[in-house]
Amino acid sequence: MNIAKSFYNSLRKVHFNFINRRLRSKLFLVYLIVTILPISFLVLYSNQTTKKQIVDQAVTNVGSTIDQINNNIENKLEMYKQISTLIYLDTELRNYLITSYEKNYVSYLDAYDYINKTFYKMLAMNPNLKFITLYTDNRSLPSDGYFIKHMDELPGRLVTQTFEAEGNITVFYLEDTDAKSRGITLARSLNYLSLNYPYGILTMEVTEREIYSLIEKETKNKSVIVADEDGGIITSGMKDASIRNIADIRALKGASATYNGSYLYSENGQEKMLVIQKPLRNGWRTVVMVPYDELLGQAGKATRKMLFISLGCIAAAMIMIYATSQFMTKRFEWLLQQIRKVERGSFDLSNKPMGNDEVGQLSFALYKMASTIQGLINDVYKKEVAKKDAEMNSLQAQITPHFLYNTLASISALAIKNNNMQVHEMADELARFYRISLNKGKKSISIAQEIKLTQHYLSIQKTRFDGLFNVHYKLDESLLNYITLKLIVQPFIENCINHAIWDDESGINIVIKLCADGDDIVFSIIDDGMGISRPILARMTEQTEQPAGYGIYNVNQRIKLVYGDAYGVKVYSRIGIGTTVQIRIPRTITYL
Repeated sequence: MNIAKSFYNSLRKVHFNFINRRLRSKLFLVYLIVTILPISFLVLYSNQTTKKQIVDQAVTNVGSTIDQINNNIENKLEMYKQISTLIYLDTELRNYLITSYEKNYVSYLDAYDYINKTFYKMLAMNPNLKFITLYTDNRSLPSDGYFIKHMDELPGRLVTQTFEAEGNITVFYLEDTDAKSRGITLARSLNYLSLNYPYGILTMEVTEREIYSLIEKETKNKSVIVADEDGGIITSGMKDASIRNIADIRALKGASATYNGSYLYSENGQEKMLVIQKPLRNGWRTVVMVPYDELLGQAGKATRKMLFISLGCIAAAMIMIYATSQFMTKRFEWLLQQIRKVERGSFDLSNKPMGNDEVGQLSFALYKMASTIQGLINDVYKKEVAKKDAEMNSLQAQITPHFLYNTLASISALAIKNNNMQVHEMADELARFYRISLNKGKKSISIAQEIKLTQHYLSIQKTRFDGLFNVHYKLDESLLNYITLKLIVQPFIENCINHAIWDDESGINIVIKLCADGDDIVFSIIDDGMGISRPILARMTEQTEQPAGYGIYNVNQRIKLVYGDAYGVKVYSRIGIGTTVQIRIPRTITYL
């Protein structure tokens, strides 16, 4: 229930935001969605399809490669099996191995001579063979340490498994030697007349390099592994030669010895490796691992190219959609501008041809209405301007009492007479304040004088509020010679001192800034005091009898009456953070 309610509220917010957008934005957004969604779906579908096709093609190609590798390995092993068969069928060799030499010790030299000639010839014809060795249990035939050895020199596991092969099948073992000299031993039991009478074991040793040469050309950008039925690695193209069993490779833990096929190995939900495996007839298996990133390298390039093309199409579509929506809403926006002009009190509208459709008829009706209203209110407007001018003079008179100047001079003289320098300084500063503010009846002064007037006022207040506020100035001195209405900064300094200070122990900082903003001049009065709540701030910008509100309204109205509605006072405040007042006036050097 809560989820449905939350979803419904989210939809309402989206609907509300969409309804309140401009018509051009709505058209642009709708057209953009209609364009982007199909293109995005096409790119996504194409990317997924391309990946699948590449993986399928890789499985087919690598499968063919494995078949060729397996075929080469089996041919190579068959060749060695044929060599072992030649030795197995050599009756003269068999007779030498089973003859007892206890009565005639010299006769075994004939056996050595025959075996040496035969095996050296085979080694010469097959350079890939490292050793050919006959292991016999005939103790009367001494071991030469090379071609002839005794059975007890073989590992028991090798002897057992070789005899279990019953002489018809050659058995292969991986020797436990270091990585540099690792070789593969091929073993076959030798039997006399019957399988029940074995007279020895034939071993042939080939280097791992011999098997590796069969896979070497296929190890580029992928790992090829040949393993026996127990998972022992016979040879591989992996860089880490210390791994000797495929069970130690995480990507291959799920592949059994008889597994025939392919799968994608993933880690943390991300594809890492494509694994293809096929078994050989003798129980071995060939495994190929292709890094997924390497496999999709070309697909990534194609996808990025397609993405760039799609982004280009989307950008072109956005431009065309924007131009179309702008063309469709241009007349509405022009008509709205005319209505805004009427709303602001300007009835001098342009009679621009708008066509004969509904928009054109609405534009013509608005033009006629504005002309009629302008004629009706012309007289009333002039009277209102005169009334505002009178109100401005009245407001100015309220803050410039002429009689105070002479009174302050008397107070200052009396303070000096009674040796009260603090009262004298206050009266003197206040006299200076009113000397500038009166300004011989003029409404305007230079910005430098306005700043000086503010400094005099601050000097007076520091006598009363000693240590409770600090004032900092950031003034653009190039603006000091421009002209401003007088007494537009002081009321806001007064508000800071009277209303922003938390208590008699916590002071505030006041920053007075003067800067240019285009063709305008902006005064900023910033304090870090208590701040003003929104209801109080709203009342302060309206006409009120309260002192704080009166000051803001007074300054704002005077500026707007003299310079127009584009200028005036803006107040920003947050409780507990402070208040910023911005006073905007035009750059002018004309006195009023």
